[in-house]
Amino acid sequence: MARISDSTIDEVRHASDIVDVISDRVKLKKQGRRFVGLCPFHNEKSPSFSVDPNEGLYYCFGCRRGGDTFKFVQEMEGVGFLDAVRLLADRAGIEIAEEGASPEDDHKASLHAALRFAARFYYEQLSKESGARALEYLKGRGFTPEAIRAFGIGAAPVGWDGLVTAASGAGFSTQILEDVGLAKPRNGGGHYDVFRDRLMFPILSPIGKVLGFGGRILPDTPTASDDYKPAKYINTPETEVYHKSRVLYGMKQAKRDIRTQQEVIVVEGYADVVSLWQAGIQNVVAASGTALTPQQMDGLSRLDVQRVVLLFDADDAGRSAARKGVEVTLDAGLAPYAVSLPDGADPDSFVRQFGADAFRTILRDERMDFVDFLVSGARREGALATPEGTLATAEKVLAAVRRVKNPILLDGYLRRAAQALDVPDADLRQQFEGTSGARAPRPKRQAELPPLAPEAAAPVVVSVRPQEHELLRLMLRHGIMMVEHVLTHMSLEEFAPGPVRQTVELLLEQFHEAKVDPQPFVQGEHGEAIRALVVEAIAERHQASDNWERKMGMEIAGKDPHPLKAANSAMKQLKMARVEEAIEDAKRHLLHAERLGGDTSDLQQQVVELATLRSQIDRGEFLTAA
Repeated sequence: MARISDSTIDEVRHASDIVDVISDRVKLKKQGRRFVGLCPFHNEKSPSFSVDPNEGLYYCFGCRRGGDTFKFVQEMEGVGFLDAVRLLADRAGIEIAEEGASPEDDHKASLHAALRFAARFYYEQLSKESGARALEYLKGRGFTPEAIRAFGIGAAPVGWDGLVTAASGAGFSTQILEDVGLAKPRNGGGHYDVFRDRLMFPILSPIGKVLGFGGRILPDTPTASDDYKPAKYINTPETEVYHKSRVLYGMKQAKRDIRTQQEVIVVEGYADVVSLWQAGIQNVVAASGTALTPQQMDGLSRLDVQRVVLLFDADDAGRSAARKGVEVTLDAGLAPYAVSLPDGADPDSFVRQFGADAFRTILRDERMDFVDFLVSGARREGALATPEGTLATAEKVLAAVRRVKNPILLDGYLRRAAQALDVPDADLRQQFEGTSGARAPRPKRQAELPPLAPEAAAPVVVSVRPQEHELLRLMLRHGIMMVEHVLTHMSLEEFAPGPVRQTVELLLEQFHEAKVDPQPFVQGEHGEAIRALVVEAIAERHQASDNWERKMGMEIAGKDPHPLKAANSAMKQLKMARVEEAIEDAKRHLLHAERLGGDTSDLQQQVVELATLRSQIDRGEFLTAA
């Protein structure tokens, strides 16, 4: 299995300034020694997203996501650690030699390299005479240079072997070109281009790898005879690196907006995606010439999607595709909606004619949940005109409802179905139970309809005192000297059990190995709870105003240039808090013993000793004790 050496990972880390990397996605503003901006992981109006260039960490005080540069790329791109390293290496121009790569890995690397070459070749044609007609067509369709560049749209030249000749000259074998669907063998020998005189749409993976192409014929393409009419679209066939059932066109460009809005719009064509994107509606993807699949839904689920809006043509084929999309979406545990544009318009033509605001209005006001979509389709076909037709429609609706796993959502959809079909709720539930064998949830009186999708799982949150945060941060920032100072005057038992104490124990282990390093914590080597705790501590979650310092009686190292003094202040406050808790606990036991008439002398002595200890801590004697 291929791996990347630690030295290479360190080289990539040092070459990837966290402010520069995050600035590619977030508009940051310098504020003191930090940078702040609107969080890319959730919608907000006031910036709560903070980047610390000194620590190499980001943290959002709203949604509590945080980590280092690699973690940011992982979160934004929806990839694993090694892919994040590869993406940052590409960005920094660092060549990665992966250890243990198999011949299969090398072959796939060659396939991806050929596809990258082809994408660049097609894109560059737009600046040459060979791509002039395609560029004029794009301008006529209203595509902006920004959108053309963002999606890498290009042109395949008219000739039979433009790409084959250029790729062969660059060192790519014709077999590799054939393996990725770019070339075919001639009967008399040699190879010819699959895509000729077409507008080219690269199909990218979510992290930007070229997987294949969709080619649209240009309106004035010459043909060999009047009888021959070439296909409007041709697409890359299934290859070792392109599986259309797993790919959604536009995912790379849309994933940020999909994540923040928790909603995706699914359209039919490449041009629809590009037109909506350049109009500012950027949570849009297309299904790459296939019906929606479970694998595509899996990719969307990783982006915390809750709602899937299926934008379908109003013809029979469009409605059939939408019905299949509803089933796949429900099976994935997501909430499907369906929208049809008026007068048979497609998204591309509609947004060009009426604008983005009109499109958003249609999307908001005309969307139907899957129950209304199925029932309205049946009504349009006249299926509800008879009792038999109503029953058949009810069975179709119930078959879809049966795919819903959440009992609260199931109850809501059953009530929606009864209303839409105009049948008694109890009768529909009886039908549901009779055909499925499952017991339908009983309706609650005056209950609000439930939300149409469960909320995304929240980040791990660890309950911790501000003083513990401060001590963790000081030890992580100042290393061996600070760990020795703190743990000379604090016992492990004085830290809260769970992730806080576990982190201190791990720091103590590092101390014994003579190296205190935050990176294993930040990269999650000790689990998500400890990673989240350390990131939040380093982000100075509890650093606040002078008024907060006065209120807590604790100095903060981020503002005080004397870290030992700050540590002493935090230790004193934490020790005082622990003693106060022990005194209150002893007093409760003393009161209980007095009520029972038992001997209270030991408990009284315990309270006195704890009070004495509190006074000693308040005077700072724990710092001078031998």
